[in-house]
Amino acid sequence: MVTATEPSPTTDAKPRQGGSADLGGNDRFSLTAIDVTGSHELEAPSIDRSTPAGAVANAFANRMDLPTNVPWGLRNDETAAYLSDDEPIGDQIETGARVVVTPKSHLG
Repeated sequence: MVTATEPSPTTDAKPRQGGSADLGGNDRFSLTAIDVTGSHELEAPSIDRSTPAGAVANAFANRMDLPTNVPWGLRNDETAAYLSDDEPIGDQIETGARVVVTPKSHLG
């Protein structure tokens, strides 16, 4: 499994190592992200709840060294629901959630 190590101002993503994060307040939360192939997994212990989900998806894709010419989105791994790019991520998932970074495809 390949993991990313550079933190992002948006996600502060770190390789997944288990344990709980010290979130330090209600405006930040943690989650785990994997890419659609399962090749990359990141733990983000401090995400700003007001950040649009699309910005978080792009930050994860960047940290995972996924192609930059592809639009990326997030899917809740538990419910399979796609997150709305324009809505704050903290309004769409709970702390500790697992999301999948998926390429956006428009068929038809």
